[in-house]
Amino acid sequence: MSCRLLCDDSVRSADLYYATGLFAPDPFLFFRDREGRSHVVISSLEIDRARRVARVDEVHDWSDLRTACRRHDPENTDPSETDLTLFFLQRQGVKQVTVPHAFPHGLARHLQEIGIEVLVEDGPFWPERAIKRDTEITAITEALRITGQGMAAGIALIRAATIGEDGWLRRSDGQHLTSEDVRGEINATLVRAGARPEHTIVAGGDQGADPHEEGSGPLPAHRGIILDVFPRVERSGYWGDMTRTVCRGRAPERLKSAWEAVRQGQEVAFSRIRAGASGAQVHQAVTDHLTQAGFPTGPTTDGRQGGFFHGTGHGLGLEIHEAPRIGKRDQTLEAGHVVTVEPGLYYPDLGGVRLEDVVVVTRDGCRNLTDFPKVLEI
Repeated sequence: MSCRLLCDDSVRSADLYYATGLFAPDPFLFFRDREGRSHVVISSLEIDRARRVARVDEVHDWSDLRTACRRHDPENTDPSETDLTLFFLQRQGVKQVTVPHAFPHGLARHLQEIGIEVLVEDGPFWPERAIKRDTEITAITEALRITGQGMAAGIALIRAATIGEDGWLRRSDGQHLTSEDVRGEINATLVRAGARPEHTIVAGGDQGADPHEEGSGPLPAHRGIILDVFPRVERSGYWGDMTRTVCRGRAPERLKSAWEAVRQGQEVAFSRIRAGASGAQVHQAVTDHLTQAGFPTGPTTDGRQGGFFHGTGHGLGLEIHEAPRIGKRDQTLEAGHVVTVEPGLYYPDLGGVRLEDVVVVTRDGCRNLTDFPKVLEI
């Protein structure tokens, strides 16, 4: 077993949180030795909590390490954390470590200067993260439940709006209902439920033609409004991800047709996702379905992207986008993978339509973890 080293904060680093089960906002050290024993070196501020919470064999205090380092080298009266890291690894007899791509370059250089070989992991640092344990699936399901609360709050606000004579949605006070209004309601609901929203999308009309446009300004009636909600649950660290497209008023026939094609595209994907399936083949089947439904993919007359030009899905867990992917680059699906299924259609004259659920891959199919209705006209 190779030695593995991480130095980061575990709020940002999913790999570090996965290894330790400890949320800490400041950088700390994780080390797994050749025998498989795991160590954390952390500040006195976090030491008691780390001893109580961290899933590691040994917890070390930077302060104790600093005292030992000064005894070892009395001339270094104020050793830095880099000095302490080098001292710790030397004391462990380390000759080689494997680190992730995001490992601090300066620290890697210092390790090499003292004779420790640094190997950079080419693929995922913990490949086993892609296969979700039952407890992780439970955490993701809870994240999706909270996501649904936010989605319901946003849709309720749109449903309650009146349709102005000018074709824009109005609040009860007569003012325009805006993307910002709906996003604020969604985000406030998520925060109250214990989740942190990230760039919630409420994109109406033409704005929906750009898949990652967050949306701004008044929302139109009789046109599609994309709501994409993806919060991280603060207690567990796991993400939810859900998209719905709704229309307040009467949807034009082309919007109805696009929405139904996308809904059926999800069913095409659901029917093909199983352990051993090719992600690229799943994606191609969805693309072919949308094309046959009359919605081809390619440049529009003004040179913009049109049709279905993103992947069918991505892994979901401690990161909003993680392995595996369901798209043009082929990856084989395995039982325990948790992936989104989110086909979409985008045209400048139509706007956008996207529907997104989350499924867990099983030996003979997939199980939908998302329990939220799909309705276009509200």
